[in-house]
Amino acid sequence: MERIIALFMSIISIISIILPFPVAPQTESVKFASSLGAGWNLGNTLDSWQIPEPDDTETCWGNPKAGKALFSLLKESGFNSVRIPVTWFQHLDADGRIEEDWLDRVNEVVDYVLDNDMFAILNIQHDDQDWLITDNEHEQNATSILVNLWKQIAQRFADYDEKLIFDIMNEPRVVGTETEWNGTPEARQIINRMNSAALKAIRESGGNNADRYIFITDYAASDIEENYTALEIPDDSHIMVSLHYYPGTAHRSEFNDCAEKLSLKEKYKIYKKLRGFYKTFAAKGIGVCITECGWTDRENLENLAERAKFVVSTANKIGFCCFVWDNGADFRLIDRNELKIAYPEYTNAITNQRVR
Repeated sequence: MERIIALFMSIISIISIILPFPVAPQTESVKFASSLGAGWNLGNTLDSWQIPEPDDTETCWGNPKAGKALFSLLKESGFNSVRIPVTWFQHLDADGRIEEDWLDRVNEVVDYVLDNDMFAILNIQHDDQDWLITDNEHEQNATSILVNLWKQIAQRFADYDEKLIFDIMNEPRVVGTETEWNGTPEARQIINRMNSAALKAIRESGGNNADRYIFITDYAASDIEENYTALEIPDDSHIMVSLHYYPGTAHRSEFNDCAEKLSLKEKYKIYKKLRGFYKTFAAKGIGVCITECGWTDRENLENLAERAKFVVSTANKIGFCCFVWDNGADFRLIDRNELKIAYPEYTNAITNQRVR
């Protein structure tokens, strides 16, 4: 009987993977999300922070400063978009104003990306270590700082065109609690309110921000169904959803490494996860991007590339774009010191699948 059940489940898995997703409504949001193509994260750079604060936060996590040549390499390698994680709390004065030198540096990196005719995604990354706390006690203060930050950022970039996208929050959550990654009903609703407040501030900031594409996210940018299905979508045609999906790392998934070839069971789990995102958002005309994904295993590159290709190609088929996480360390794709691709098999598995 167990063999019969196993065979039956295998047949269901195969049929599910073979059958195409329905075509999502081709709204502006869905089409724009799809157009972003293969994405890369400038991790552990402008988002670096340390207490006490070092002389240079950009390099304190071990990566060199990002220069023009890095983004030229990314463009030549097939990447179409760059997500720029930025941590702001160590660069605010007592009145909540962003240090001019820091904002200038962020602006410089954004320009490096755009000068290569790529999309740039600018966000708020690790401020959950300071003020971005999503519980009742801290909601008012966190919302005030969030709105204040986005007013300043939006005003600086008001004249930039649609190639620049804002990503309101990275993985908003309550750090250090038992529910840090799983969330609570209370925290999910707080994030909905914070998304709305920041969106309003951006839209009212002038220039091209009235129509700029903006990412919102759920609790912890989570792939957990209870979290992403609780995300409320504002009545705004230029909203997209940012989700994080790590099917190959120990703290996010049962798929801890790539020692084995991609199995049918694993394919089905990936397919089922993406289908959940599709049914919740894309099927309703809301664009979706997996703004962080990746694997740490570098001992089994052929199997790693197989997984990356399956995730990215399946996501692309249903109109999602994917941004691989690169922190210059265990998630590294690019050797930023030598300015070369560190793992061509992995990189090609992502960029060859991009939407053209």
